[in-house]
Parts: sequence; C-alpha cells; structure tokens
Amino acid sequence: MNMTTTLIIFALMAWCVQIIFSWLQIRRFNHAFLAMKKGRYLGVGRSQTKWFKPRVLIAVSLDENQTVIDSITMKGITVFALPKTIPQLLGLNAKEIIPETIYPNDPASQSALSTALTASK
Repeated sequence: MNMTTTLIIFALMAWCVQIIFSWLQIRRFNHAFLAMKKGRYLGVGRSQTKWFKPRVLIAVSLDENQTVIDSITMKGITVFALPKTIPQLLGLNAKEIIPETIYPNDPASQSALSTALTASK
C-alpha cells in the first residue's frame, strides 16, 4: 500500500466515524424532543452562525394559553453536544419572552429562541 491509498482509507474511516457520531447526536435530540411535554405548539429554532462557532438548537412547547410548559436546548460545535432543559423559560408566556433577556451575551441562542417562538406569536 502506498501513501495515497493509506490517506484515502484514513479519510474514508474518519468520514464513517463522523456519520455515526452525527447519527447519534440526532438520535439524542430526537429522544429529548419526543420526551418533551406536548402542548398545542411545539417549535424548533436553529441559530444562523458562522463557521467554528457553536450552533444552537432550541425546542419550545407551549400550551393553549401560549405558556411554556417544556423546553430544551442543544449547543455545541462538535457532535458531543447534549440536550438540556431551559429552566428560565418554564411558566413564561410566549409573548412576554424577550430572547435578549434570557440569553444576554449569546446572540446564537437569542436567534434560535426567537426562531422557535416565531410561529407562536
């Protein structure tokens, strides 16, 4: 085996590992999403960030009064990001939520939260 063949095999193996880890991450988010309390509205928002900055996914569940009954966030650059609950949102009305006050120093999370709440307002 020459150096080119070894490099191609290594790249293919790395690509396969990336596919497996990405599948596991999507699976973790889907399990957390399906475990959320179901309300009348279930919105998901994703941040629009540049390269090498953490992406943020936020899911919010609202009841018939537009009150947050459950929410999760997933933030990270790598496939090792885990979904976590957002306790600051529980019990708030969707019309009263200002993403800048929930995440004062995190524009990516602000963007994801406003996208998740867009259809409910």
